[in-house]
Amino acid sequence: MAWVLLVMGLAVRAFATALIVDGGVPPLVVSPLRLDVNTASVVELQLLPGIGRVRAEAIVLERLRRGPFTSLEDLGRIDGLGPLTVGGLAPYLRCSSPEDRAGAGR
Repeated sequence: MAWVLLVMGLAVRAFATALIVDGGVPPLVVSPLRLDVNTASVVELQLLPGIGRVRAEAIVLERLRRGPFTSLEDLGRIDGLGPLTVGGLAPYLRCSSPEDRAGAGR
C-alpha cells in the first residue's frame, strides 16, 4: 500500500513540475467588463460599487421613462448620483449608441 502512495506522489510531482518548468499552463488573461447602462438589468447594476437595489432600480426606471442615456453624464439626472459618483462608476460602465443597440437585436 505504501508503494502506491509513493508512486502517486511521484506522479503528481512530475506532472506539476512539467507544467511549471515547461510553461504548460497558459497565462491567465483578465479583461475588464463594462456594463452598458442602456441595457443592464437591475441585478447587473447592483454589482457596481456603491449601487444598491434602490439606485439600480432608479437607473432602470429613468431609462424607461426618458429613453436611453446618451452619455454617462446623463446618470446625473438620477437623485443620489452626483458627478463624483458618476465619475467613480465610469470605469465600469459604457453607454451604447442607438446603432449598437439596433445591431445587438439581430
